[in-house]
Amino acid sequence: MHTTIIITFGLVLLALMLYIGQKLGFSRHTLTYSFVALWLALSVINGAIGVVTANQSVTSELVIGSVVFGVPVAALVLFMAMSNA
Repeated sequence: MHTTIIITFGLVLLALMLYIGQKLGFSRHTLTYSFVALWLALSVINGAIGVVTANQSVTSELVIGSVVFGVPVAALVLFMAMSNA
């Protein structure tokens, strides 16, 4: 359940960054790089908290963390590909 919540948070963060960023006049490339950097940092922090406080193994956190990071980034790539077509 926690993984689903975090992925949903990432998708909401992506939508907010794209919507608010475009309203403020930032380019899509700037918003893309900013989101990927921010989401990577948040995913690493989430994984570190899982290892330290929830006593998860590093291997399982790496696998789950790659999914947590990958789903919103894949949504971003899909959005960028479809909006340029």
